[in-house]
Amino acid sequence: MINLIPYFLIFSIILPSKEIRVSFSDSSTISYKGYHPAHNWEGVSEKLKGGVICKDSTFSDCIIKVIVPLDSFDSGSSGRDSNMLFYTESNKYPFVKFSSNSFNMKNMIDVESSLSGILEFHGIKDTISSQINILNQGSILSGSAQFSISLDYHNVERPQLLFVPISDEIDVECVLFCKNDFSKFLSKE
Repeated sequence: MINLIPYFLIFSIILPSKEIRVSFSDSSTISYKGYHPAHNWEGVSEKLKGGVICKDSTFSDCIIKVIVPLDSFDSGSSGRDSNMLFYTESNKYPFVKFSSNSFNMKNMIDVESSLSGILEFHGIKDTISSQINILNQGSILSGSAQFSISLDYHNVERPQLLFVPISDEIDVECVLFCKNDFSKFLSKE
């Protein structure tokens, strides 16, 4: 009887599984909404980096990674934006990062699904969960998700206007696009 283990090891070294990485396009955005009794506002960033990383073409072991610089958010008010950078201590914690838990991409296409992962903001890592919609639009994959974070939980001092602090809760919305380089693999069977 022939021992096949050495041959298997040789083929595993020669033919490793190919990781698939697809970056988010420049049209992707992340926005946050803040609230105060006097007014509400929204800051938007188009400077995020990241994408979908799948272990191989089975798409059964994929993650989403995102990183966005705090100084890239624009609320339409330079004073409000510099205030946000001051209170989030962007000189010390310049980025917000997210890395999802592993998921099966085929099971999430064109179906509203739950996705969880680790959000790192203001030096604190927190597990978050969100409903996510990933749509296969032929040459493009689009994804959207919304979730909320607590400034108090992340040890961010809340600025005040007229002696009233802004709301503790900040709503975040992600709209992400990437080129669908693997559409032939994503057809549901």
